[in-house]
Amino acid sequence: VLNDEMFAILVLMALFTTFITTPLVMAIFNPGRDKTQSPKRKLQPELSLKDPNATPINPLNKEEFRILACAHGPRNVSGLINLIEATRSTATKSKLKLYTMHLVELTERSSSIMMVQRLRRNGLPFTNPTDRVSRAEVHDRVASAFETYAQLGRVMVRPVTSISPLSTMHDDIGHVAEGKKVTMIILPFHKMWRREEESGEIRVVENLGHSWRGVNQKVLKCAPCSVAVFVDRGFKLGQAQLYDEGSSLGNEQRVCVVFFGGPDDREALELGARMADHPMIRVTVIRFTGSPKMEGNNVKLMPSPEKSSDSNYTFSLALVDCAEERAQDEAMVEDFRNRWDGIVEYGERVANNIEEAVQALGRSGEYNLIVVGKGRFPSTMVAELADRHAEHAELGPIGDILSSSNSGIVSSVVVVQQHDLAHAEEVPVSKVVVQHEADAHDANNQV
Repeated sequence: VLNDEMFAILVLMALFTTFITTPLVMAIFNPGRDKTQSPKRKLQPELSLKDPNATPINPLNKEEFRILACAHGPRNVSGLINLIEATRSTATKSKLKLYTMHLVELTERSSSIMMVQRLRRNGLPFTNPTDRVSRAEVHDRVASAFETYAQLGRVMVRPVTSISPLSTMHDDIGHVAEGKKVTMIILPFHKMWRREEESGEIRVVENLGHSWRGVNQKVLKCAPCSVAVFVDRGFKLGQAQLYDEGSSLGNEQRVCVVFFGGPDDREALELGARMADHPMIRVTVIRFTGSPKMEGNNVKLMPSPEKSSDSNYTFSLALVDCAEERAQDEAMVEDFRNRWDGIVEYGERVANNIEEAVQALGRSGEYNLIVVGKGRFPSTMVAELADRHAEHAELGPIGDILSSSNSGIVSSVVVVQQHDLAHAEEVPVSKVVVQHEADAHDANNQV
């Protein structure tokens, strides 16, 4: 039917269209390229250690602040909204983009299965920017609370519902965080406290159990961005403070940022910087320094595979230049003090017993909210706590102390973990303390 010339042309065209398909598709849509061009997934600004006078690249004013706030139910919503509002500085009022995820456990009940069929598409969480699904079917109290905040607070809110087994729920959270390019995930702690009006005591009003705690543990391990775990003991801003920038009604809320050093503490410090610009929040930074006796010890943390990560703290195995880390800490603190001079209170405390000092801070009631880093790469002071029995090991030593059930802590707590692939692998450790020697001077913070 075809002559040799026509047949040759058709064969060449078939080969050409076959081989040109891949380059064309990759030019239009390249997932790998999108990931490399996505904004950085942490709050900490880039500091130049070579030029101390250089102005840091501060994301506070330049980038859109994207948050993924997860809620177990209506009880979490009030605290989450107040915490999110606290991070809205004057400079970022219009730059906050909030994604909310209602976490619903998938059970074998028929109602749960029917909800999955309506809310999931292609096995992934279903984003519902419009009212396609009846509010009564999607836990209307959670949805209506965030809708009210979106309208009164002038915030762009995008609701998401995740209905999945608790064993895989962290995949849903990670998928949404990756797809929406969020900067920080806010997770509610599996326990919640409230003060009784009559007795004034702080009591646990909600404990979702070990399974929900496991969801937080997996998110902390696999998250594609920074993570903040919110331990709510009744942190709130007045309604006028939430929605009226010029209002002076209500009590001023006091926030304390506890700084020991390391990537997680630097991320916590930057979160405190976002709160410092809020008109009704007063931020205090307390930097703990060890006593001469404590600093005279050379603390080494050795991997201990026989220990369990549920009851023992885990620390990063990454090799880190301790001198550079200390330089980063000093540069971050100096930049913070220069930026917020006269607005933020700054103080340094020497503590012989870190655990008692941190507990006293939380019991005092002087601060409504305490912000701390998880401490995966600990300073010498935090490393001293490595052998302490952990109640909530996923929060790190300092966060665990402040979230303990029977410690008398009255302040709400935010535990921050900075996104850094170098610190992704963590293991339980054993603490080894040797007396300080001249040749071991540079190994004080070695993990």
